[in-house]
Amino acid sequence: MKNIEVAMAFDEIADLLEITEGDPFKVRAYRRASQVLVNLPEPIENLVREGRLLDVPGIGKALAKKAEELVTTGKLQYLEDLRHKVPPGLLDFIRIPGVGAKTASTIYKELGIETVEELETAAKSGRLQKIRGMGEKKIQNILQGIETQRRHSGRVLLGIALPIAQGIVSDLYGVPGVTAAEVAGSVRRRKETVGDVDIVVASVKPDAVMERFVGLNGVREVIVRGETKTSVVFAGLGQVDLRAVAPDQYPAALQYFTGSKNHNVRLRGIAKQIGYKLNEYGLFKGDSDRSEHLEDEAAIYAKLGLGYIPPEIREDSGEIEAALERGLPTLLEVRDIKGDLHVHTRWSDGTASISEMADAAIKRGYEYIAICDHTKALGVTGGLDEDRLIRQGEEIRSLNEAYKERGIKFRILRGTEVDILADGTLDIRDEVLRELDIVVASIHTGMRQDPEIIHRRLEAAMQNEHVDIIGHPTGRLIG
Repeated sequence: MKNIEVAMAFDEIADLLEITEGDPFKVRAYRRASQVLVNLPEPIENLVREGRLLDVPGIGKALAKKAEELVTTGKLQYLEDLRHKVPPGLLDFIRIPGVGAKTASTIYKELGIETVEELETAAKSGRLQKIRGMGEKKIQNILQGIETQRRHSGRVLLGIALPIAQGIVSDLYGVPGVTAAEVAGSVRRRKETVGDVDIVVASVKPDAVMERFVGLNGVREVIVRGETKTSVVFAGLGQVDLRAVAPDQYPAALQYFTGSKNHNVRLRGIAKQIGYKLNEYGLFKGDSDRSEHLEDEAAIYAKLGLGYIPPEIREDSGEIEAALERGLPTLLEVRDIKGDLHVHTRWSDGTASISEMADAAIKRGYEYIAICDHTKALGVTGGLDEDRLIRQGEEIRSLNEAYKERGIKFRILRGTEVDILADGTLDIRDEVLRELDIVVASIHTGMRQDPEIIHRRLEAAMQNEHVDIIGHPTGRLIG
């Protein structure tokens, strides 16, 4: 079981505890642990195997024991017990924007509503107004949240899907006879959210691949199992489709199942124009039933007279024309990232200290980070006022001096994520902001205001000479 899967289990426990017990301390402990696990720099399996889980900040004995049970068995009895206490629909409630655990619990206890469909009916019929504090605006927000949830139903955030899918690929690489394996589909194209997950494996022993696949810890249900294709429901992902192909078919299969559909249609059209047939089995000249030799995906594009098109831009949005003219852009790689200009720490709502964040950045090869904790208007995050910002700056100066003395070429920038208030002013005085290296200004309240009002707030913030960056300017939520 991977880090993200354990983190998701802890998040679900926190959700269930909010509904059943309401103990804020336990809820916060599981939420913090989930965040810590997501950001762990090494696989949790290693920590469990080597008995180092208790070395992780925020993981005590009780949490470590549960994490170990999840990693070693793929299940957690404590989580199963909590699930039995809560109608399944209530978890769907709290995933609706505008409905938290407290509201979900109240709606269930007072009206007996257990499903999203029942909730929508109650909101439209006026039944929800029977609950104290449930005004018209709150009800409209719930209805809007239900519609938002439906638009994203069945899709998983890339940040969740990618590490789980990569973990599956790693497991399959251990099967004898496997020569190559890769995540395909929208995950490989790095779409923001993904539906079904596609995996392609090259193997001379497809039966062994399928046997390992259906036996993985995360498999919740086998939808269909065949000799070369198997579909399962996988924890945290939904449907995962695995295809096992012969090694010589692998380049064509990987290209085909990566997509997109429109991109592939264009490629097949180009192939046809020059006397070829392209499909998931290979590239065939004329009526031949024997594919051209394809060393890799790049060979397919080369034979079609195209430069290699990276998966991330295979959307038929101009990439084929660019490839024909040898004008494809050079995509950014992780190695191109030199720093991070928006970092939170334990000074506000982060989970690590400034020095821990800096050390982690240095390990990643960064040259700088900017500490941009929340400010005082966002009280729920423990935001900093002017005095705390000044004190934080002293800590940053001290750390920078220490790095310089040790000959480490790394700099911590003094910054903040200042709040844009209702009138467009900022919640930190200008005389303090001018002393900072970087200022991010963001809207965190009044997100449902009229767009013209939001625009005026952003415009006013941008007119402040000390503001360098506007944080999340569209307020868009993905997933």
